[in-house]
Amino acid sequence: MHDDELHRFKSDIHLAEYAAERYGYQRDRRESSARSHVLRHPSTDDKIVVRQDDDGHWTYFSVRDDRDHGTIVDFVRQRGRHASLGSVRQELRQWLGTARPVPEYAAPPMRRAPGRSPADAFLAARVADTSAYLAGRGLRSETFRDPRFAGTWRLDARGNVLFVHRGESDAITGFEIKNRGFTGFAPGGTKSAWRSALRDGDRALVVTESAIDALSHHQLHPEARSTTRYLSTAGQPSKSQMDLLDRVFARLPFDTTVVAAVDSDAAGHDLANRIRALAHGHARLAFRRDAPERAKDWNEVLQRIERDAVRALRPGRLTHGPPERER
Repeated sequence: MHDDELHRFKSDIHLAEYAAERYGYQRDRRESSARSHVLRHPSTDDKIVVRQDDDGHWTYFSVRDDRDHGTIVDFVRQRGRHASLGSVRQELRQWLGTARPVPEYAAPPMRRAPGRSPADAFLAARVADTSAYLAGRGLRSETFRDPRFAGTWRLDARGNVLFVHRGESDAITGFEIKNRGFTGFAPGGTKSAWRSALRDGDRALVVTESAIDALSHHQLHPEARSTTRYLSTAGQPSKSQMDLLDRVFARLPFDTTVVAAVDSDAAGHDLANRIRALAHGHARLAFRRDAPERAKDWNEVLQRIERDAVRALRPGRLTHGPPERER
């Protein structure tokens, strides 16, 4: 039986780009061609070859292991250590920005008007001091109203929460898009970094894979709030984002601790090691891995702790619907 969703995963997601963005593979330009992409993983030395078949499906095979080959579904099942196809679907839906089933309360993805830049789209969105969606993720109003996060997020006309990414010159390069049942990035935008406000007395930089995880970490660690700044890469960082991180680290105050508060899964642990290597390249910086316990990410930890508050926002008490753990 034809499965349209699986067909979309295999055809619409460029496997080479996905492997680089989500799992940290790097394309070898010397060995690659327009039709065949050779990628290596900097930590595991895994080497794969990716190409698009005549039916439009992206496929790969590992040079190191003859048993490791197939479509993006097989690639994700292997690298993400997923126990079921349903779990693989959840990860890939997030990449496409789709949800299934689509709840009635889910806002549609934001579409960029022709000729409108990501910066224009973000600046046209509404400055807000409250969000039912963020509250539904367990975040308290004092957290997302904290001056530390002023100007780092807005709400668009559809109720999507936009977390702005800025480059080194502070220019807007894009934004994370979050809502119930939907995760995406600004059409036409480029991931750089979402960052909180900086303060002279800061002594730690917490790096996460989503702005919501950064907000969650902030709420869960009140003792460190006054001296901690935050940065999100919106998923596994690209090479250009890692280069940006390296430059950010170079400008950190003396004796700052870089905290890798990324996901507690295989990809997250690998990213933490990459962040550790960058931090160790700057002798005046310290490093700490802060992995969530019994949870994949820090928002999942927060929702568990704030369970009673989150339950108060569920159907029957608020019409926006139940909170969901998203990536």
